[in-house]
Amino acid sequence: MTEKTIEIIQSQLLEILSQLPLSSQEEVLDFTISLYQKKLTQQWNAISDEEAAMLKTEFAEEDLAFAQAALADYLLLLQNSQQQ
Repeated sequence: MTEKTIEIIQSQLLEILSQLPLSSQEEVLDFTISLYQKKLTQQWNAISDEEAAMLKTEFAEEDLAFAQAALADYLLLLQNSQQQ
């Protein structure tokens, strides 16, 4: 699809959507979200078990680093509050 075609489709969608009642706009939003979630699920299902394991490990490492940083900040805040 060309960039021009994409712009035309998006413009038409916005124009039509703006003319719908709010309840219909909510239905369109729900449908759009479900399409997006389906796409994400298909992409996730398409990756290999090895890739999934690597991503899981990467996310776990990021979660651990985030938690450690939050705990360090929390300890500092706790110490400061005890001094006051």
